[in-house]
Parts: sequence; C-alpha cells; structure tokens
Amino acid sequence: MRFNLQTPWGRAIAWLYAMLVEYSFTSLFRLNFHRLSDEAYRSAQPTIWQLRRIVREYGIKTILNLKGANPDSAYWHFEREQCAKLGVKLVDISIASRRIPTLERLKRAKGVFESVEYPIWMHCETGADRTGIYATLYQHFRQGIPLEQTDQLRLWPCGHICYSKAGKFDHLIELYADYRKEHPDVGLLEWAEKVADLDRIEREFKPAGLASFINDYILRRE
Repeated sequence: MRFNLQTPWGRAIAWLYAMLVEYSFTSLFRLNFHRLSDEAYRSAQPTIWQLRRIVREYGIKTILNLKGANPDSAYWHFEREQCAKLGVKLVDISIASRRIPTLERLKRAKGVFESVEYPIWMHCETGADRTGIYATLYQHFRQGIPLEQTDQLRLWPCGHICYSKAGKFDHLIELYADYRKEHPDVGLLEWAEKVADLDRIEREFKPAGLASFINDYILRRE
C-alpha cells in the first residue's frame, strides 16, 4: 500500500493506518522506553508526538529503525519526515527476531555503533525482541561488555520471552559463552565466522510451544 503525505486526506489515511494497522496506538499505553547509557536509549515504535518530545528531551542525533525501510509502511513515511524536520539521522536496519543474525548483520551492527552520531535511540515495533538484540550488541560492541553479561534480553521490563521463537539469539549467547570458557580471546565476530555454524544453531533451536503461542498469537510479535 502506498501513501501520499502531500494532501490532508492522504495524511489522514496514512495516520489512521499507522495508528491502527501498524499498532502505533499501543505506544500511548506502553512505550517500553529505557535508558541504556547517557548516549543510548531503546523503546517500542513511538507515536510521532512521542518521537518529537523524546528527540528534544534527550538530544537524540540518530534513530535506528530496526523494522527496516518499508515504503508500504505509513509509519515509516511519517518517521522519515519527522526525522528530516528535526535534523535527526534515520538509519533503517532490517533484523529479524526469529532468526540467528548472519555474520554480515553482526558486522553491520558493529559498524553502525562505530559510525553513528550519539545519542542514539533504537526501536522496533514493540521494543522487546529486535530492539533487545541490538541493545545487546550495543552493550557488547560499544561498551565492551562480555556478551554473556549483557542484560537487554529480559522479560521484565522489556517483554522479551526467551523460550519463544524469539529466543534464538539468547541461545547463540549461551553457546558463545560456553566456547569462551576455553577460548577467552576469541571475539564474537571471529567465532561467528570461523567456529560457529549459524545455520545449524538456527535449525537446532527448540522453542517452547506455549511461549511461542503467547508471543506469536496473543502478543502478535514479529
């Protein structure tokens, strides 16, 4: 579906689509906004009013949209428009919560955190899974926290359910932590490239049925 933000009627249709179909209205009740550090924040997909307020309040310079660029998304058009007006860099990053990140996506995350202007604000739709993965990689690549000591993939207060299909990255962290016990000098990217079989890790992960049912059908997470 394509949207025309150049006319009042087109903007009204796009706004309704963003609020109702793309679930932006849920952020009115639970934005899931959390501070990672003085230079980084995470949340669910904000409404445009929330976006303006938080950018100004925290001096945000870069927004990482972890849903990726999507011309068929009304919200994406509004967010891009508002970021341009506010002088904020919008970085569109496509990452899946139910897949093990590829080596290329892990490298891109590292490159993003090394190159963007801070403070940054990252979000997906609900701020639980995809945002949790990137917040974890921020702590690891930017802050130097060992991957197994990061704390961003949490049920409370972020809403991440590690036993669902969205728990694959949690599983990867566990496997990497086990490997580091005997090989403490091997970094994540080296392990992912030379040691780990990411496709096999993907295939062997077994989610719990109830947890996946809640995540997929009740919460309707990506």
